Amino acid sequence: MELVGDRLAGSDRPLEYDPLDPVVKHEPYPYYVELRRSEPIKWLPSLNAFCVATYDDVDTVLKDGRTFSSAQFWPELLGEFDPMPEELPMISMDPPGHVQLRKLANKAFVPSRIAQLKDRTYKISHELIDDIIAKHGTEGEFDWAWEFTALYPVTVIAEVLGVPTQRRAEFKVWVDKILSAANRAAYEADQLAGIAEASEKMRAFFEELFDERAANLGDDLISTLIQAEVDGKKMTRNQVLSMAILLLIGGVETTTNLLGTTLVELKRHPEVYRRVRADHSLIAPLLEEVLRYNPPVQIIFRHTTADTELGGVKIPAGSAVMPILASANRDETKFNDPETFDIDRKIDVPLMSFGQGPHFCLGSYLSRMEAKSALEVAFTRFAELDVIDDHIHWLDSYFARGPHTLPVRFKAA
Repeated sequence: MELVGDRLAGSDRPLEYDPLDPVVKHEPYPYYVELRRSEPIKWLPSLNAFCVATYDDVDTVLKDGRTFSSAQFWPELLGEFDPMPEELPMISMDPPGHVQLRKLANKAFVPSRIAQLKDRTYKISHELIDDIIAKHGTEGEFDWAWEFTALYPVTVIAEVLGVPTQRRAEFKVWVDKILSAANRAAYEADQLAGIAEASEKMRAFFEELFDERAANLGDDLISTLIQAEVDGKKMTRNQVLSMAILLLIGGVETTTNLLGTTLVELKRHPEVYRRVRADHSLIAPLLEEVLRYNPPVQIIFRHTTADTELGGVKIPAGSAVMPILASANRDETKFNDPETFDIDRKIDVPLMSFGQGPHFCLGSYLSRMEAKSALEVAFTRFAELDVIDDHIHWLDSYFARGPHTLPVRFKAA
């Protein structure tokens, strides 16, 4: 879709940004352009929130934790469907409490520990492709979103948690349903019941896993979190459960969507695809440009702790504020020709894809490493791997972005 004036090309419809509008969710980027140009701080009646569209304003919101609190992020996102409502996850904690918990969590996410997983990510990628070929033969069609990208990160996470990979399909269903709670205002009773069931099952799973690990400590993440200690303090049971749930939800969805969207962008930019196919060293810059151009997390939440002003707009205390990370990543004042997909671009400012400030995503290194390994294996094992349809069925979410299904045509190498 192209932006022409204040409308989409071929449409008489004015560009009025509403994150819950299915048209906007399908292709939000023209609306972000209009927001940055005309109303970078905008009140959204459908979500009772102010959205923030420019890079500098998003940066301010993310780095000023005193004025723009994270405490309501998780409750705002999941509402009554939070699997651990009695324990704020680290993503929703403000300093000083956040600092202590972050130090403890860092012990499980140091780059050297994540690097130990690298060989496993290659092996898991090969195993999944072996399964695809066993099921579909050496050429044909399969769903990249469900048969590879949905299973790959949950298999990695299953190993990190030290649980049987047979549970991985359940993990993905739970995560998708729980994240869909962001759209709960527009859902019917049966959809809400499905979300509640997924939340209960996820909670029960981690309760059981914690008890098992506490009695038999190992080298897995849950055991590491149980034993982690900073200044004589350890995590409580509920803090470990909350951290594990956050890892599953954040880690699965981010990498799944990044891998799915990468193949979409390669379909849209065949000249880039040809280059990456010929030179796998371009996979890393390809992923960075996908993270900028079409990131897996579009929006996060903050709440004001006092009356404030942002971009010339007065925002009352207690207001919900939505920094649009995906809009900041295309801000014309920070990125040259931002609406162009360019894997050769030189980026002089940090991307907002994994946030900024005290809540910069702990899993950013893991997600990048996972995605790079998976694409290296896929481009080696498949002589052809091409998205079939130009029309993409995106997730029904304004918060997370990735293809819900992605049929591809393949031929084994």
